[in-house]
Amino acid sequence: MLFSTATGYALRALAAMPEDGSYSLAKDLASQLALPGPYLAKILQSLAQEGMLNSVRGPRGGFRLARPAHRITVGEVVGVLDGMESMSGCVMGFVNCDGRDKPCPLHAAWVEVKNHLEQTMATVTIRDLQLLDLSNQHGAPWLRSPEQLSAGHGVAVARLAK
Repeated sequence: MLFSTATGYALRALAAMPEDGSYSLAKDLASQLALPGPYLAKILQSLAQEGMLNSVRGPRGGFRLARPAHRITVGEVVGVLDGMESMSGCVMGFVNCDGRDKPCPLHAAWVEVKNHLEQTMATVTIRDLQLLDLSNQHGAPWLRSPEQLSAGHGVAVARLAK
């Protein structure tokens, strides 16, 4: 996996949050998504500190999106949790691969892929992820219909092509 486990958990949790302004408890999201609760709470707190989530303590508290899902990009989440440095450096791990004098065999291809990935992450939003049922642990995500999304149902209707 290109990104950390924390980033994967964060993206799944953000996609599972309702857009109606209601708060979700970290433990409820963790249970719904089969994620470790304390670890998810720590991740969500980091996102709240960066302004992506609002956080309120107490029985009616929890976390909610600080802005609409279509205004939070995957790139922002990656930047907060992994930093964009996660994609810097040599894809093969060579310390002296600098792209000029001693590029590794994959250097040119990695630069191209990395640039495309960064551009894509800047445009793909949490709303785009909400159209997927990311609770599927086995295989590809499932696509939700707009009706299911607005009704809050996670029933799979079609499998995405691999």
